[in-house]
Amino acid sequence: MRLLPDSNIFIDYWKNKSEDLGYIFESEDVVVCGVVRAELLHGAISEKHLRSMTAMLDAFDEEDLGISGWQMLGENLYKLRTHGISVSFTDAVIATIAITKGIVVWTRDNHFKLIQSVLEGLEVKFS
Repeated sequence: MRLLPDSNIFIDYWKNKSEDLGYIFESEDVVVCGVVRAELLHGAISEKHLRSMTAMLDAFDEEDLGISGWQMLGENLYKLRTHGISVSFTDAVIATIAITKGIVVWTRDNHFKLIQSVLEGLEVKFS
């Protein structure tokens, strides 16, 4: 199974060094995306921390939106809004990448349940 961790999964792993999360990182096909990378690097507390996080993230394959993915993102945001669901732009990007690439979102964020109720094809693994 290909997994796209939300930022909260990485943060929890770094803070708690959870063996359960570590096992999943080692045993599953984990990928990152640009918006998660940027969100994580934004939280760096020093130049050394920034370099360390970059090196760790570079160990994973990266998936992102292509031109058609940006179109789909706009359509997905429209669908969510017209269903009365407001989520962060970041979560909408993650969901759209997951749908277009056939990847499972790995998160602790309940916003993805709301997104999943509207957007077909979104698979989510909650930890």
